[in-house]
Amino acid sequence: MSVDPALIASLSPQQVACLRLVAELRTSKQIAEILGISSHTVDTHLSNAVRKLSVLNRMEAARLLVESPLPPPERLTGQSPPVASDVEIPAELSHQFDRGEPVGRQVSLSRWTRLAIIVGGAIALVYAVVLIVVGAEVITRMTEKYRHPAPAGVPHSRQGASRGT
Repeated sequence: MSVDPALIASLSPQQVACLRLVAELRTSKQIAEILGISSHTVDTHLSNAVRKLSVLNRMEAARLLVESPLPPPERLTGQSPPVASDVEIPAELSHQFDRGEPVGRQVSLSRWTRLAIIVGGAIALVYAVVLIVVGAEVITRMTEKYRHPAPAGVPHSRQGASRGT
């Protein structure tokens, strides 16, 4: 199925960039990381492109875009360039793509920093549990102290009274 070139030309650069990445079988989250936008914005661009092209889904829109003659993708202002399909991946990074590891921003912490975070979290958890236990004990004591008297006709048990008499 061929598409009118005017329809393809009506797509915004953002829609074209998102559709090119859909053609590479990228998810909305991956596209968002590559383009430096939110996944919600990616979904908005894709749904607008699907509507403009009058197709059923994003894969069909991406297929139409790939099959149509278009100039190379433009760089979006203030955003990362789209990933080209003919780019060679350096050997030292290829293992990340083979195993499906995340490619976006990754934070690496030293062993001691991770240990400090874990110990701090454990201390905070113990402190929270102690606060809950102490709070429950205070509530129990308050309810015992301010308990309403028993209604008339109901025997009232006295603490400290002997049971034998």
